[in-house]
Amino acid sequence: MKRIFYASGSVVTGDRTAVAVLAYARALAMRESSDSIDIPVVTPAGTEGRAQLVIGPASQLMVVTEVMDREELDDDDAIAAIEKHVEGLLAPESRPLDPGQFDENLDTD
Repeated sequence: MKRIFYASGSVVTGDRTAVAVLAYARALAMRESSDSIDIPVVTPAGTEGRAQLVIGPASQLMVVTEVMDREELDDDDAIAAIEKHVEGLLAPESRPLDPGQFDENLDTD
């Protein structure tokens, strides 16, 4: 398990979830964007819950190992959604071609 620290507190979640959150925060920062995410957490009472986090360029996250006597708490669907967002943010941006960039005398035969 991992504890994610942020400006107003911390949450405990599964290792894979924490890694995905950090990757997404980094990708968002690179694009100067932000987003909210919903992840599974262990509540202070030790039960399973959910947390919504806003992450982006101003996010200052720190993740540390949290020793707990319970199974990892990861949500495969949430992780897949976060990873898909990361891939989209890290993909090269495409732009339409400007016809003026081409030499009109270029032989295309």
